[in-house]
Amino acid sequence: MSKKYGHVIEFYGETCPHCMAMKPVVADLEKETGAKLEKLEVWNNEENARKMEEYAEIIGEACGGLPGVPAFVNTDTKQALCGAHDKKDIIALLEGEDCKDNVCKPHSKNKR
Repeated sequence: MSKKYGHVIEFYGETCPHCMAMKPVVADLEKETGAKLEKLEVWNNEENARKMEEYAEIIGEACGGLPGVPAFVNTDTKQALCGAHDKKDIIALLEGEDCKDNVCKPHSKNKR
């Protein structure tokens, strides 16, 4: 039985160095877990930039102010991560863990 993951959007800029560094991390994560992130380039695509604006408040919270890229948003839990992260952090976001102040932690109800 495959694991159920939340819907996560990765917002990125085409020439953003941090975004470029995340490409192999995200590709490896998708291969390892079978999860698929929706990837939206926002620097050169106005429609995608407007989509990112819909999540500006939660991305800004994760970024410590204004929204930036790369940003990862779980549209189910309305939580986000901002900047370069390792696979473990993005998987935590996919799994719906509590993500506050740009850090994901297991929900207290999931602790044993």
